[in-house]
Amino acid sequence: MKTNLTIAFLLLFINIFAQSTTIIKCDSIYKNKGITIKLATFNDSADLQDDEENSNLTITQELNGKRSVLIKENLHSSAQEIDFRDFNNDNIKDILVQNYSDVRSNWTYYLYLYNPKTNTFKKVIGFEEIKNPIFNSKYGIIESHVISGKNWASFYKIKNNKIHDFNIEITDDGSPKSEKEYAKQLKKLPL
Repeated sequence: MKTNLTIAFLLLFINIFAQSTTIIKCDSIYKNKGITIKLATFNDSADLQDDEENSNLTITQELNGKRSVLIKENLHSSAQEIDFRDFNNDNIKDILVQNYSDVRSNWTYYLYLYNPKTNTFKKVIGFEEIKNPIFNSKYGIIESHVISGKNWASFYKIKNNKIHDFNIEITDDGSPKSEKEYAKQLKKLPL
């Protein structure tokens, strides 16, 4: 009985410390704002689906001794990666939290846009559906370049904190024909 209890306690202890936590102090990105990001896994089961929550994201701010929670939500993150890139052409980096990576390493992310005037973050709804997102600052759009049996690209725009899909999909194989089609579709976008 004592052995079983010891084993159960040991397994619980190992499980608690096997959970990963990423903490990033964002002083170099958001200067003098006191912003910290914490991504903590609460379920690292290999059986999770890509839409099942397994992590808690908390974005906090500490200024003048006062701590505020800016974002707190549960989400799915298979690799626990956080990245910073500008996705709204304001030259201020926004927060990307890795969501899922498929068999061909096409990554998806949650996107949180930073507003320096209000010192807030807003989650962009539907962004996690875009694979391998890249911001095209010349056109102010998001491009998705997907690796699959047939590589393809598609185009999106953020409108009212939601993703607008232009419903354009082109072959993206690097051939001169696909490069021409890419340029043609960019010119046709209703920007």
